[in-house]
Amino acid sequence: MRALLRDLRYGVRRFRRTPRFTAVVLLTLALGIGAAIAIFSVVDAVLLKPLPFHDPGRLLVIWEKNPAHHRFRMFAAGCNFRDWQAARSLAGAAALQDAPQEAHMNLSGGGAAGAGAVEPEEVRVERLSAGMLPLLGVQPMIGRAFRTEEDQPGHANFVLLSHSLWERRFAADAGIAGRPVRLRGQSYTVLGVMPPGFALLDPAVDLWLPLGLNFNDPFALARRSLTVIGRLRAGAAIEQARTELEAMGARGEQANPQVDAGWRPSVFSLTDELVGDVRRPLVVLTAAVGLLLAIACANVANLMLVRGAGRRRELAIRTAMGASHGRIVVQLLLESVVLALAGGALGLGLARAAVALAVSLGSGSIPRLAQAQLDGRLLAFALAVSVLTGVLFGLAPALSAPDLNLNQTLAASGRGNTITRTGRWLRSGLVVVEMGLALVVLIGAGLLARSFVRLLATPPGFQPGNLLTFRVPLAGGRNSTRERAVAFFQQLEETVSSLPGVRAASATSALPLTGLDLGSAFVVDGRPRPPEGERPIALMRYITPGYFRVMGIPQVAGRAFTASDNMQSAPVIVVNQTLARRFWPGANPLGGRLAMVDFNPPRTGEIVGVVGDVKSEGIDKDDWPTVYVPYRQVPATTMVMAVRTAGPPMAAASAVERAVHQLDPDQPVANRRSMEEVLGQSMAGWRFQTLLLALFGLISFALAAVGIYGVVSYDVGDRTHEIGIHMAMGAQPGDVLWLVVGGVARLALGGIAAGLAAAAGATRLMTSMLYGVDPRDFYTYAAISLILGAVALIAGYMPARRAMRLDPMAALRHE
Repeated sequence: MRALLRDLRYGVRRFRRTPRFTAVVLLTLALGIGAAIAIFSVVDAVLLKPLPFHDPGRLLVIWEKNPAHHRFRMFAAGCNFRDWQAARSLAGAAALQDAPQEAHMNLSGGGAAGAGAVEPEEVRVERLSAGMLPLLGVQPMIGRAFRTEEDQPGHANFVLLSHSLWERRFAADAGIAGRPVRLRGQSYTVLGVMPPGFALLDPAVDLWLPLGLNFNDPFALARRSLTVIGRLRAGAAIEQARTELEAMGARGEQANPQVDAGWRPSVFSLTDELVGDVRRPLVVLTAAVGLLLAIACANVANLMLVRGAGRRRELAIRTAMGASHGRIVVQLLLESVVLALAGGALGLGLARAAVALAVSLGSGSIPRLAQAQLDGRLLAFALAVSVLTGVLFGLAPALSAPDLNLNQTLAASGRGNTITRTGRWLRSGLVVVEMGLALVVLIGAGLLARSFVRLLATPPGFQPGNLLTFRVPLAGGRNSTRERAVAFFQQLEETVSSLPGVRAASATSALPLTGLDLGSAFVVDGRPRPPEGERPIALMRYITPGYFRVMGIPQVAGRAFTASDNMQSAPVIVVNQTLARRFWPGANPLGGRLAMVDFNPPRTGEIVGVVGDVKSEGIDKDDWPTVYVPYRQVPATTMVMAVRTAGPPMAAASAVERAVHQLDPDQPVANRRSMEEVLGQSMAGWRFQTLLLALFGLISFALAAVGIYGVVSYDVGDRTHEIGIHMAMGAQPGDVLWLVVGGVARLALGGIAAGLAAAAGATRLMTSMLYGVDPRDFYTYAAISLILGAVALIAGYMPARRAMRLDPMAALRHE
């Protein structure tokens, strides 16, 4: 132990005497280890940490699918949920509902007991069956969960608050249980407060209501509006549940073909459901960080080899004085581990900042990312990575230290040849590895960057500039009746349109890029009706006159809605180009009629116009058939205002909100944002993964360039005597240039060839992460290879110029 401590102190003193070398090594290690720690914290939070439920590995999500019509992960029908509860492979099943028409409600009341009134606000709502919380093994932090008798139609006026809403709106009042609040103008009793961070599929929910599913109502049982959560029975596997539920689905289709024709259950683990879309990007980012760390190790190993070559005289003297080969190896490994631990400590600081940046950039698009933090697990990981990194980059100089002979070493140092042929080959091999790994990371980053550029160039179908949006929920207020709602929005549009800096205003039930929202099965009037389970589905959008003009959606054919399209006029609709092309290929759809069979009662409208396609889910998603309905014919309870402004949209937000409150002081205004912000949020996931991989690529690029420069620079210094002989024998500066740069070119070609071969296989993992770009895109591969090769030549040219200016006589005298 004393010998180890002595070696440790000796190594630290040597690092202090070479501050430039130590600083370069520490910075390299800090970048590599810090990136690894940061990514591990993200992966740990998103993929590794168990869900905050009892035995989460046995929790399932059960959707429905209809493969014949390319419908997957669809909501379940109430009648099927009732049947699945009896499945032998399940210990229980419960349901939640976040139907778009009930996903937001107006909340009145709040504040601590005895406090004054607070303004109403819109809150995010989910409905849970009474068995959901017991199934999850979760209890409210305050109060109690729903009881079975409270989960009945007409008796469901009870509510559970989220912890964040309880703190924000009710001042963390510990006596909140039993107090009334008003939702949609009706009184609800607060039963309790959920623990911090509790969420199911949507982390933004503010409160939960009982599901209140009426098992005696055929219409309610036939609606596909439920997300079903199941728990596997002890000893049962997920495949057993899939097999049993598939058989139940086949029996249900035979017994109830009107509802279940073509439909089957679709079973996934709850964990996979929450993180399935981000698992592949995180795996790719983790692999990229692994390559980055390997590049850092190779770079530092090369630096240590250079340093070790300079220490051959010292090590030979220690060997001559009795130090064993094992003692020399332990000394070198110990120094490497000390450097790695110091680099890991710096990397922890970089990782803390990187994690905070990642959370701010990606928490809206990556589930559970907000839980990423530096904790005990992460510190243990940082320690393990640091030690392993130190061993990895310390092995090269340690194993290259042969049995040293003092006389041979002194003679070699006199000639300037201070490194063995094996050491030179090892250093060159590490450079090739660095370049190959850097090329893989850079090609991955280049593919993502090209995808993101194509994404930015894809038209969303509307003009997002100078557009202010905000949601106006009318449910439960004085304007919630059909007639009052129509009059309110007509007056609101007129008032807002007359404001300074506002060009026009209109309203819609759902903005582009915010999700599919409401849909309805439909049939083309006058054509054979397909079976109920095979009918096509279109998105439904309820809009006020002027909506297409305000949003900048092009009118392709026919007309837009006018004020005369009201409850007294004949039902009319406008369809998008996707629906028109699919059902009237090569023909004019104007005058055609669509029957919306999911309306109660069914509604048939005449097509009076065709408009351009608008992206509903995301820029990278397919266009859905869409039907636009006049709001004045079918009023919706909640609408989103779109305001076209003359200048920056948020500058008009306060004036617009005042206009709403002048018409109705109790009317909440929610989610004020510009349409450019909506567009940006829809691409947040793409931006997050592209920025991270691009950052890793740039770091890899820099490390590879520094590694090449360091090796060539040292090699030129090491071969000064040899270069002097060449010049004394008549070699020209161009010959010296080719001697140095030619060697670099050979290393670069080897690294690029190896990197291209590795990238061709590695980028297959990125197929689902790319948009409009092939994972083997020739231009990306060629451009990255040329850039990396050019940088390698530049890095080699700088020390080559120094060699070209050598004085032959001075070089021959060099020691």
